[in-house]
Amino acid sequence: MGGSSSKEPPRTEPKPEPLLPNLWREVEFSDDAYMKLQEEIKNHKPHPKASTTNILIMGNVGSGKSSFLNSVLSELRREEFNSRVQSFETTRPSAGTSVTQQLRCHKFIDKIKIFDTAGYELGKIVKASIILKMIIDGEVAEGSKFDDILKTKIKMEGDQIHCVVLVISIHNADKLDPALIRFYEQFIGMLTEIGVPCQLLVTFADKLVKKTEDLKDLYRRRDIKQKIENVAEKMRISMNNVLVVSNYFEEMKINQIKGTLLLEAVAQMLTAGKSFQERM
Repeated sequence: MGGSSSKEPPRTEPKPEPLLPNLWREVEFSDDAYMKLQEEIKNHKPHPKASTTNILIMGNVGSGKSSFLNSVLSELRREEFNSRVQSFETTRPSAGTSVTQQLRCHKFIDKIKIFDTAGYELGKIVKASIILKMIIDGEVAEGSKFDDILKTKIKMEGDQIHCVVLVISIHNADKLDPALIRFYEQFIGMLTEIGVPCQLLVTFADKLVKKTEDLKDLYRRRDIKQKIENVAEKMRISMNNVLVVSNYFEEMKINQIKGTLLLEAVAQMLTAGKSFQERM
């Protein structure tokens, strides 16, 4: 009689460590580095071919676009506001709608203009593409209502855009509608053809970290890197054109760690914009 045989338990692959062995992007978190970024941005000088560096911020509804602008405002005017978080937009949009309905220009400091567009919706993608191209070419005046831009036959004078920033939330990255992904991909392709630099700004909420101090390991987080790589591949944008920030959302006071990430992102946008100005 043969002896009884016991089955071996199925082997399970060990889960990868949550942190990568090395940073995939170097960022220095120190008071000195933080203040150097503050000074670099405040002392920004466009190329002689341009009077200001013009950045266009765009993104779908709920991307964190307005929170980013609030956060940048708070950082760049920290002395004026005594390091308190400020908001130029105090209302919260209802689901699926955008508060911004016209082309806004935010001049937080001299020599830098940040233009804000409406959070676009799937049903208006075709119109959005045409309007955005007009804005980039400097054919839309500040304050123009988006619904009126295609109706007017008068050519407007606006500011040519030197860098386009596409904002997405990492929390929605896996759920973006395929039609929206295709729009992003085609839009980035158009920008590449005309030579306008494009940055992908990825925002995420504090629920991804236990405490603000953990943001120092942002560029070692395996899960965040994988999500960013997936969306960057779909949009066909290189990883060195991807910026990552955690916006001020519940805080009353700014802090060095979040501020460093925010200012690094702005500094990179300005560098890309100035490079484009040189080629104009």
